[in-house]
Amino acid sequence: MTGAADVVNAKASDAWFTVDLRSTSNEVIADLERKIAAIVKEEAERERMTVKTEQISSTPAAQIPGHRDSLLVKTAEAVHYAVGFHPVITTTGSNNGNVALLAGLPAISTGAADCGNSHAVTEWCDAESIFKGIQKTILLGVAMAQLSQ
Repeated sequence: MTGAADVVNAKASDAWFTVDLRSTSNEVIADLERKIAAIVKEEAERERMTVKTEQISSTPAAQIPGHRDSLLVKTAEAVHYAVGFHPVITTTGSNNGNVALLAGLPAISTGAADCGNSHAVTEWCDAESIFKGIQKTILLGVAMAQLSQ
């Protein structure tokens, strides 16, 4: 996101932009952060501007070796198919589930509807599939509760 000025035709006294960096590699995140900081510094100096950098949040990349074949993932996959979803299961992703993975705890992320093109301008969701998604979520909770006994 970007923003500046108070009115359309005024020279901005302040401007800002945000960047959401996500990767399955902490090295890639660190490299991109360095590159962005260098570009911002160079451009600010060129225009004789000051720069203030603020980190809103940070979620490191995380993966657990063998997690794709874990009971949690296999159960979630079976539940998805049982309800009629056809999940694309990968070892990649960057979201709040990383917090559990960083602690060595199994975690998954799953939506509640048929959706596609996540986080893009062309993102879409089929609203009618939300009921099926709620059923899936309940079934997954029941299945995991049974497995933990």
